[in-house]
Amino acid sequence: MTNIQVRTWFELLLLVALLGACASPLPQGCPPSCVDVNLAGKALSGSNLAQAMLTEANLTKANLSGVNLSDADLSGAVLTEANLRDANLMGALMIGADLQKANLGNADLQKANLSGANLIGANLTGAKLKGALLGNADLSDAQMNGIDLSDSNLAAVEFSGARLSAANLEKSNLSGDALSAAEMSGALLMNSNLAGAWLNLTNLSGANVSGANLNGASLYGANLAGTNLNQARLRGVMLVGAHMNGADLRGADLTGAVLIYSEPLDLGNSALDPKVSTLNAAKRAPLNRNADFNGARYNKSTLWPEGFQVPPEAVLQE
Repeated sequence: MTNIQVRTWFELLLLVALLGACASPLPQGCPPSCVDVNLAGKALSGSNLAQAMLTEANLTKANLSGVNLSDADLSGAVLTEANLRDANLMGALMIGADLQKANLGNADLQKANLSGANLIGANLTGAKLKGALLGNADLSDAQMNGIDLSDSNLAAVEFSGARLSAANLEKSNLSGDALSAAEMSGALLMNSNLAGAWLNLTNLSGANVSGANLNGASLYGANLAGTNLNQARLRGVMLVGAHMNGADLRGADLTGAVLIYSEPLDLGNSALDPKVSTLNAAKRAPLNRNADFNGARYNKSTLWPEGFQVPPEAVLQE
C-alpha cells in the first residue's frame, strides 16, 4: 500500500471518529417524540427540547444544564440527581416526575406543573417558581433559601426539613402543610395561611409572620425567637416547648393556645408527625416545658388563653 493510500485511510478513519464524537446522544425522532427514552447519564447541555414529549423518560443523572425544556411534557419522567441548573422549564408538564436530589438551581419553572412531583432533597436555590403548580409535591429537605413563592397555593405540599431561610411566602396558602423541622429563619410569611400546619421543631427565628393565620397549627418545640407575630391568629395553637423570647405578640390572638406543659402531653394529630413521633425520650425531655416568653412583647390587644397568667418576663408594650 502506498503512502498516499495509507494517508487516505487514516484520514477516513479520523473523519469517522470525528463524526461519531459529534453524533447527537438523542435517538432519531427525538425531539419531538422522546417518550420512554433512556437518556440516563447523557450530556445534553445546551440542547433544544422545547415542547418535546419526554413522558416516562429516564434522565437519571443526565446533564441538562441550560437546556430549553419550555412547554415540554416530562410527566412521570425520572430525573433523579439530574443537572437542570439554568434550564428553561417554563410551562413544562412535570406531573409525578421524580426529581429527587436534582439540581434546579436558577432554573425557570414559572407556570410549570409539578403536581405530585418528588423533589426530596432537590436544589431549587435561585429558581423561579411564580405561577408554578405544586399541589401534593414533596419538597422535603429541599434547598429553597430565598425562593419567591408569594401569593402561591401551596396547600398539601410537603416541606418537612426544607431550607426556606429568607424565603418569600407572603399571602401564600400553606394550610395543613407539613413544615416540621424546616429552616425558615428570616422568612416572609405576612398574611399567609398556615392554619392546621405542622411547624414542630421549625426554626422561624426572625421571620415575619404578622397577620398570618396559624389557627390550629402545631409549633411544638419551634424556635420563634424574635419572630414578628403582630396581629397573628394563633387560636388553639400548640406552643409547648417553643422559644418565644423576643417575639412580637402585640395584637395576636392566642385564645385556646396550649402554652403550659402538663402530663400526659396531648399533641393531637401532631403525634403522627414523623419529626415528632421518632423523637426518643432524651430528645423529647428538653421540649417538654412551658413556652418561653422571655422578652416577648405584648399589648392590651393581645388575647391570651383563659386563666393564663402572663409571665413577668414578658414585656407589656403599646
